[in-house]
Amino acid sequence: MKGIFYCLAACLYLSACSPNSEDDIVVKPEEPKGAIFPKGVPAGTTITAALGPQGGVLRSLDGKIKLTVPAGALTTTTPISVQPVTNTLPGSPGLAYRFTPDNLQFAKPVTMTFTWNEDDLETTVPEALYMAFQQGDGIWRFLPKTAINTAQKTLTVETTHFSDWAPYAMFYLTRQKPEVKTKESVSLRVQTTKNYLAFNFDRTEVEIAQEAVLDDPKNIQNWKLTGAGQLNAEARIANYTAPATIPQQNPVWVSVDVLHFIPAGKIPGRGNTGKVILRAPIRIVEDTWHYGTVGGVEFTTHQHWFLFQDGILNIEGLLPNGHSVNIDILTLAVATGTHTWNNEPLPGTAKFVYLTGLTGAMMHGYTDCNTGYDVNAGGSVTISKVENVNGEKYVEGHYDIGAFNVTADACAPPVKHITGEFRVKSR
Repeated sequence: MKGIFYCLAACLYLSACSPNSEDDIVVKPEEPKGAIFPKGVPAGTTITAALGPQGGVLRSLDGKIKLTVPAGALTTTTPISVQPVTNTLPGSPGLAYRFTPDNLQFAKPVTMTFTWNEDDLETTVPEALYMAFQQGDGIWRFLPKTAINTAQKTLTVETTHFSDWAPYAMFYLTRQKPEVKTKESVSLRVQTTKNYLAFNFDRTEVEIAQEAVLDDPKNIQNWKLTGAGQLNAEARIANYTAPATIPQQNPVWVSVDVLHFIPAGKIPGRGNTGKVILRAPIRIVEDTWHYGTVGGVEFTTHQHWFLFQDGILNIEGLLPNGHSVNIDILTLAVATGTHTWNNEPLPGTAKFVYLTGLTGAMMHGYTDCNTGYDVNAGGSVTISKVENVNGEKYVEGHYDIGAFNVTADACAPPVKHITGEFRVKSR
């Protein structure tokens, strides 16, 4: 009888401790849901090619993204287009690219190849880059199996559908703003998307969640300032204070070490990140500014201003060598928005002019000497802020140009990727 009792008690004990017991069910943490981001708006010239059963290649005007269609992927000849659009993916460098028609399905996977440059790595590193796409639901999804070639500076994926495409940085260094005035302070953080290591990376695609701060002191180390000013840092955040006068070395650079944020074996085809160094520039400025790069060479203008009259917003900056940079925006009001480059006087478009003492006015394009036709450079100018301060009106924004000829030789290869940042006031 005693044996039966012990047996019954043991059975009851094992039942109570079983994983099936209601009190002991372990709930697996829910994977973060994808965040909904707005769709980008057109920010450059559309390129269209008619591709058929034999396959072919389509490139964006700036050459940064390429679609390769293999033979047999299409059954009929189809017009396919790519257009740069504003990029709504947090931490993603540069523009996004919209491929159309939206409902096109391929019989075989097509290849999407993105080529990065040094500007794309201003706040991140190649090891953190993947390709991502956004469809009608507004959620960006990245592809863990993105192939990376650091020698050729490319990211490559296969897909069977069209959407908006952009590179996705798994972690990146953020600044409150890229410019500060003298004695002003700005904070910096290392960002990622929320709980990104909770994702199941065995999937073909992974939804991208909201941004979050990386703050583990084991992984965020060695904040460093190169240049004038003062940097105070903890593991999760750094604060930079600009000097009392604009330094000769401008911009200054802040860097931080990021260690082992992608463990070995976590993502197929990608190893342990080991240690990477994230860097971000901070420019010390006056009340207004206008600076940028022409073919990778930096320029800074002085006497920054804008003039609004007769439906044209003219942004000007005088270079130290006597040359000038002008942007004409054909608009009816000084307001925020994005304007594509166009030599024709069309409302809502813009014209970029680089004036030099030797070559005269050089527009935002170049001449194809094989055909004799002028080619629009692509890109856009964006006004991000319009404000009144102490009775003065200010306009702030940035621009990008895909290809631009700044030499006297009209047939010379165009200089690629001209960029600029400006904050100007009315004169």
